[in-house]
This record gives sequence, structure tokens and C-alpha cells, in this order.
Amino acid sequence: MDSISKSLGWTIRDRRTKLGLSQAKVAELTGKTQSQIARLERGLGDPRISSVVQVSRSLGTELVAIPIRLLPAVRHLLAEHEQGSLPPRSAKLVGNDPEDAGEDGDE
Repeated sequence: MDSISKSLGWTIRDRRTKLGLSQAKVAELTGKTQSQIARLERGLGDPRISSVVQVSRSLGTELVAIPIRLLPAVRHLLAEHEQGSLPPRSAKLVGNDPEDAGEDGDE
């Protein structure tokens, strides 16, 4: 369990620093104290899942249960995303919406 807490803590700290946020700012965003954020990042204790979710969401991420066999694919996608090598995707609505009309030339 100790290595899981530390791995989670490193991930949170890495994300926070990439966003240029201080522990104090994350604490402010989550209603936690700076010392709670520091403990979480150091992998100390056994944090409640609700606290981890709250901190994760404050950093623009979401906790997701991923089947172990899919981890290599997810790690690959994350690495490509961080390198900026994934092509941008445009969000489209599904159905009979105006933006669907232009695809078949029936605008």
C-alpha cells in the first residue's frame, strides 16, 4: 500500500507543478490545508478516496479504474498527449444538428 500512496503522490505533485500551482493554491481550491496536500504528495498516510478525487479534480484530472491489460495503451496515449503528437479532435454533436449538415454537402 505504501508504494501506491507514494506513486499517487508523485503523480499529483507532477501534475500540480506542470500546471504551475503551489500546494497552497491546490489547498485553496479543495478546501484542504497546505499540509494535507503536502502529506498526500509525499505518500504519507492512507488518504480517503474522496480527498484524492477532490484534489485530482482541482488539477483537471479524474480518477478512473482502468483494466490492467489496458494500462500500456493508456500510458502510450498519455505520453503522446504530453508530447503534443496527438492530432486535435473537434467535438461534434451526434444526430440531426446543424454541424452534421455540412459533412454531406446538404447545408
